Amino acid sequence: MSKIKICGLRRLEDAFIVNEGQPDFAGFILTPSKRQVTIIQAEAISKVLSPSIARVGVFAKETPGEIAEAAIMLELDGIQLHFDTTPGFLDELKTLLSRFRFRRTPFLWQRIPVSAAAVPGSDNGSGSGTASETDLSARLASFPDLSLFDGLLLDTIHDGQDGGTGNTFPWQPARDFVVSSKLDSSRIIVAGGLTVENVGGAISFFNPFAVDVSSGVETNGYKDREKVLRFLETARKAQVQ
Repeated sequence: MSKIKICGLRRLEDAFIVNEGQPDFAGFILTPSKRQVTIIQAEAISKVLSPSIARVGVFAKETPGEIAEAAIMLELDGIQLHFDTTPGFLDELKTLLSRFRFRRTPFLWQRIPVSAAAVPGSDNGSGSGTASETDLSARLASFPDLSLFDGLLLDTIHDGQDGGTGNTFPWQPARDFVVSSKLDSSRIIVAGGLTVENVGGAISFFNPFAVDVSSGVETNGYKDREKVLRFLETARKAQVQ
C-alpha cells in the first residue's frame, strides 16, 4: 500500500489538519522556498504533530553540517535531499549523522528531477527509449549510487524551478526510466502536481512506495483542511480497488 506525505507545513493549523487526516509523513521545507520555515518554526509545529506521523526535512542549499544539525534538533525521521547530490556530499552527511544519537537514524530520500517538458521519443534513432530517459541518465551520472538511498522522489522541473511547481511531469517517460534503470518501485515516491483528481491515477500507474503533495492541497498558499482530507481519502481508496 502506497504511503502518503503532506509536505510544506507552515502553521500550527497545518499540524492540526494532518493530525486529523493521519498521513504517514509530514514535510518541513528547511531551504529557501515560499513554504520555507525556520528550525524554530518547524520545532513548534512538530511538537503538536501526532507522534505516529514521521517528520521529514527537505533541504536543497544546505551543507552536510547544517542538515545534520537540523536533523538532530528536530529529531527528524527522514531527510529529503532536493538537489543534485554528489558522492562526496552523501559520504560527509552519512558520516556526520553517524556521530549523533538518534532514536533511529533518519532515512534518506533523493530527488530525481523530471522535466515537465519530457516527451516520449527516440533517443538514438532506433525507436527505443525516450528523450527523457537519456536526459535523466546523463544528469544522474554525477549522483551517488542510487541504491544508497532509502527512497527516490520523482519531482517536476519546470521553467527552471526545481520542485514545488504544482505541475505534473509526463508519467510514461518517468516510468520508462524507472523500469529501464531497474529501480525498485518500493523505493519510489511520486510528487509533482498531485491533486485529489490525479492521485489515484498516479498510484495505479506507478504503484509507488509513497505519494507526496503540497500545493495540491492548498488554497491561496495555505493548507486547506477539506483538500487535505479529500486527498488522503482518495489516495487510500485507490489502493484497495
